[in-house]
Amino acid sequence: MGVVYEAHDPALERTVALKTIHPQQAAIQEDRAAYERRFYHEAKVAARLSHPGIIVVHEFGHDEATDILYIALERLQGETLAEIIRRGERLPWAQALEITRQVAEALHHAHEQGVVHRDVKPANVMLLPSGQVKLMDFGIARLEAVQLTATGQSLGTPLYMSPEQAMNEPVDARGDIFTLGAVLYALLTGRHAFAAQSIGATVQRVINEDPTPPSQVNPDLPGAVDGLVARCLAKAPDDRYPDARALADDIALLLEWRPPRDGADAPPTGWAPSAVPSGRSARPSPPGEMTRTVAPGAASRRRRQWIGALVAGALLLAAAALWTTPARSRILRLLTPVLAPSLAPPPSPDRATVAESPPDRVGLPARMVVDLRHPLKSGTLHLWVDDEEVLGRPVRGTVTRDLLAVKLREGVFTQVLEVEPGRHVFRVEVSWDEESRSRSIQGRLQRGETYRLEIRLSRLGKDLSLRWTR
Repeated sequence: MGVVYEAHDPALERTVALKTIHPQQAAIQEDRAAYERRFYHEAKVAARLSHPGIIVVHEFGHDEATDILYIALERLQGETLAEIIRRGERLPWAQALEITRQVAEALHHAHEQGVVHRDVKPANVMLLPSGQVKLMDFGIARLEAVQLTATGQSLGTPLYMSPEQAMNEPVDARGDIFTLGAVLYALLTGRHAFAAQSIGATVQRVINEDPTPPSQVNPDLPGAVDGLVARCLAKAPDDRYPDARALADDIALLLEWRPPRDGADAPPTGWAPSAVPSGRSARPSPPGEMTRTVAPGAASRRRRQWIGALVAGALLLAAAALWTTPARSRILRLLTPVLAPSLAPPPSPDRATVAESPPDRVGLPARMVVDLRHPLKSGTLHLWVDDEEVLGRPVRGTVTRDLLAVKLREGVFTQVLEVEPGRHVFRVEVSWDEESRSRSIQGRLQRGETYRLEIRLSRLGKDLSLRWTR
């Protein structure tokens, strides 16, 4: 297999990850010259991808002194998802979904360029300290697979292989969706979806069997996760998401406690309904359904609310009948406590509003996904909630385009925070070098709900904008 070194690029004064490949290992199975042509083709394909979620390819070539093919990649600081899973660590489900959403966005960009990864697995996904995700090994992973089979070694347990790949059939972008679904399953449950005692048994499970629904392995998961994962892991490509962008959009909806679109809650046959935790409705919800049960006493509360509204209406009529100048202020003081809830002004457009939180989320804090996109080489992001600093993290960008003397950078920072429900003022400051930008936005967060605060620093003028997105 290829070996990766940390190296220094003297021409551009930067540290790179240097991946080396020995082409002579492939000569057993295919012609050496054909293998090298294939290497250059795959490296060029990987180099043309420009997305914040995809590792940057700086250079590639052949070192004649050592007879080694090499590819110089962006040097990343972080850990792969494989390392997290190997430790037996189960990430919070919202973080696991956010990671998968970012990978899906990166895959969608690649697929739009006509590039299919074919080897999406935890070892090829790097999680940076900022929360940003980087997808690695476009194209090169396929070359390494040729090396392994050429030397007669085992290809390894195909835990993240799509059924069509396992059956040596053509693989398209929907194969990447299947393998990403298998990665998400491992992050959510701490288990591999198709693990078995041998490679052959694993392949048979990939082709013929559906795994246990995630929520039955991890009861903390919302039921809608089952439908989303099931659609990714459908055996027939036509039953999966049509593209990675649709998958990313459904994950965003699920993070906001909204049901997926376009029938994503109808998984293939064989997926059992989610188990209903004790204390909830006895009617099991179909996989993918956003469970909303009625708490005891909710009906009586609604009756009391209607009665209160009728009383308020009667008092309003009485006030109209007695509406004389001397009595006006006295009547208003009397009616204000009764009518205040119904007369409260609607929330301003810059406030995040959602429907009433499901009763089964009572007792949970609100979640806020902080999503920063910026063109900086490096800087700092600060976030205050009601004048209390809750976030202060360094942020970095990577070069997406090198136009002679001008380097265009793009950085992504994502962080999931828990916030006390209620009305808050959120102040954001992004600083770099000797400059900084600061803006504030209001939001009303409800218990158990998830909100996304989109922070954008423009490339020209470095204008800072904030908005709540769904």
